Parts: sequence; structure tokens; C-alpha cells
Amino acid sequence: MSFNVPTLVTVALVSVGAVIAAPVLTKAFIRRGTGVKYEKNFIIQRAPQYASVLTIFGLIPAFLMYSDVIKADWAHPLVTLGQGEPTGITLIISWLGVLVLISGLIFMIGGWISLGEAFTTDAEILEDHKVKSDGLLKFVMHPAYSGIIQSLLGASLASTSIPLVLFTICVVAPLWLNRAKYEEKILLESLGDGYREYAEKMKWRRLVPKFIPIGV
Repeated sequence: MSFNVPTLVTVALVSVGAVIAAPVLTKAFIRRGTGVKYEKNFIIQRAPQYASVLTIFGLIPAFLMYSDVIKADWAHPLVTLGQGEPTGITLIISWLGVLVLISGLIFMIGGWISLGEAFTTDAEILEDHKVKSDGLLKFVMHPAYSGIIQSLLGASLASTSIPLVLFTICVVAPLWLNRAKYEEKILLESLGDGYREYAEKMKWRRLVPKFIPIGV
């Protein structure tokens, strides 16, 4: 059994990211559901998480097929564009995906760390919640959500799976964007002008850093 290089690099990056993120995520899970303002709406709370997990489960067989560990000739190009060691356009797509994945992991984990004690895995307002504008929050309003989308998109590109790329863009990203907008609503209600000033300073850039000319 042998894996191609983009697959091995992806696994290594995700493994390192998981080790770094584990302590932060553990604390966030402990805080979950303890907020003074909490929305139990499935579309807001669980749908983005479940869609992201579904993408991850899709990535596992995609990478196995891409590395030709799972022999499935019918899967190419339906599931992945490449098979075995990538060459040509698949090589370019794979390494572009790895770069996007690196950016995504930085934004996702860095975003969680930037939130500090305000980070919880659900959309909610915690007691003594304050406007946060340091760390990666200086560049984009929801760095962790941006990072999740980038990470899944990057991994999908690294596996050369067009269906997973489309699922990330058309399903996962809109769900996280919807949750981001809900968070802004309750943050404005709870924190008032302080949060509005921060959002206006950020040009309401929710997922794409403000130094990039175009984005949401």
C-alpha cells in the first residue's frame, strides 16, 4: 500500500493541526451550551458542522482512490481526476489544494485561539462576552469559519475531487456564512455599538480578509 505525495502531505498537515487544536477545542466543547443567549436552530448550529463532517468522510475514500489504494477505475474522473502519482493538471490542482489547506488551518486554528475565552463550538453569547478584535480577527470577522471552508476546499482540491469541491462551495460555505450572519445579529444585540464599529472597520468582511479586493 502506497500513497501519493499530496495525500501524505495532507495527512501530515491535518495531523499537526489536530494536535495543536486539541487543547483549544476541548475547552470550547466544555463551554458549549453555557451561553446567556443560545439558539437551538438546527440550520444555524448543527447543519454547518454536519456538512463539514460529511465532507471529511467523503475525503477519506477520495484520497484512497486518488492514491490508487482503492482500485476503482469507475471513480475516475467521477470522484477524483487523478489516480496514483499526479502529473500535469492534477499535479497543479493537488498542490494548489495543499496551499489552500495550509491557509485554512492557519485561519481555523488561529481564529479559535484569537477568540480565547469567547470561543465555543456553538453560536452563542457567553457571560461577560466582549468585542474581540485582536489576532486574526484583525483581518476577517470570522477567521475560524473562513478557515474551515478553506481547509475543506483545499483538501478537496488536493484529492482532485470535483464533487467535494462543489459540495464545499455550494453547501458548506453558505451554511457557515449563514451562521456567521446569525452570530453578528446576536453580537450586535448584546454588544451594541462596540461590535458595529468593529464590523464597519472590517468592512463587514465575514469570510474573506479585507486586504483581498473582493469577498464576503
